[in-house]
Amino acid sequence: MSKQTTKLNAVENAQKTLHELEAKRDAVTASRQNDERELEAVAFAAHTGDQKASAKLETLKDRALRRDLELKSIDAAITVARQNVEAAKADEAAADQRRVALELRELAKVMRASAKKCDAGLAMLTEGAKEMRDAIAQTNARGLGNPSATQLQSLGERAVLTALLEMPWARAFQHIEPKARQTFVGFATQWAFAIERAVDAKLKQGGGEQAA
Repeated sequence: MSKQTTKLNAVENAQKTLHELEAKRDAVTASRQNDERELEAVAFAAHTGDQKASAKLETLKDRALRRDLELKSIDAAITVARQNVEAAKADEAAADQRRVALELRELAKVMRASAKKCDAGLAMLTEGAKEMRDAIAQTNARGLGNPSATQLQSLGERAVLTALLEMPWARAFQHIEPKARQTFVGFATQWAFAIERAVDAKLKQGGGEQAA
């Protein structure tokens, strides 16, 4: 048996010892009951001159005295065994509490790290949204009216709400129909293609592509 299995359970080992002592006490108690029945059978004869019965009675009396002492010692051992069981349970509970405490400490670290990720993600979202807004404004200033700030407002809102559907706050946004859900990459890529097509058309009209 490996050390791990032996330590398997201090509680189980303590309980095993307790059960063994209780079984031993039960056996001694059963033996005493048998002797008491035997004593009842020989007592009258022993006290009325039957030498054989008298010898048997003395044997039973001696055995009863030894047995009573043995029962007292077993009861004392059982008391200690019960205390050992409770101590083992207390140690096991304390070990569980330490394990849970360490797990909670790690979860606190995860919580801090995840909060930083959330804030960093929001900061990146804000930065990207501003860059997209400025790009649209500059596109409009160069004569392309599509996409517009209004479209960014509408589709950007849907993209944010779609992303929130994957978060713990999803229940508040379940009303968004699947066909209405968006991602920034999804609509921005379409816009970029549209702008590139417009650029190609302008370059063709101007007599060929100019060096960037």
